[in-house]
Amino acid sequence: MTGEGQFRFIAEEVFSIPGRGLVVTGKVEEGSIAVGTEVGFLATDGKWISALVVAIEISRHLVEEANARQRASILLEGVRKGQITQGTVLQNVPVAPVPISSTPAPPSPPSSPPPVGAAPPRPYGGEPIHPSATSWRTILFIIIGILIILGILYLQGKWDPKKWDPKKWDPRKRITSIEPLKSSDQQLAISKYRF
Repeated sequence: MTGEGQFRFIAEEVFSIPGRGLVVTGKVEEGSIAVGTEVGFLATDGKWISALVVAIEISRHLVEEANARQRASILLEGVRKGQITQGTVLQNVPVAPVPISSTPAPPSPPSSPPPVGAAPPRPYGGEPIHPSATSWRTILFIIIGILIILGILYLQGKWDPKKWDPKKWDPRKRITSIEPLKSSDQQLAISKYRF
């Protein structure tokens, strides 16, 4: 970490690169992170895990440091994919555990009230989290594709919904595009090509 203050990064996407490590994509909420530093997080099994930052990528460019409010992909070493999920918070590794004291903490100074009409602050301080919509997109693209195909067939005159009658459709009937020749036509065709 190059700057002072607490580093905080929220994982949005996690994938592994065999032989390299685990890539965590998300947003640096506060502080900054540099290559070669150690970050920690609370794993899915409830244990505190530390990992080494091997590389940082911002907008498809490798960089040495990522600062607050930047979207970044961080390559971590020393962690498995199952330990980090969407929403995991990466942060500074504490230097030493803080002892719990029996003395109460000093009272904090009163803060000024928020301005009238201001929206309440979000508890996580970031943008709203939206669920993944890949399945809905896929369904939407399939429906649009079918409609485009039907439109093309209609414009070519090969499909007319007014002429379509499901009672006339017989799946046992084979439709062929080549009609068999009548016997008189066969004789004519044969005599035409005799020497």
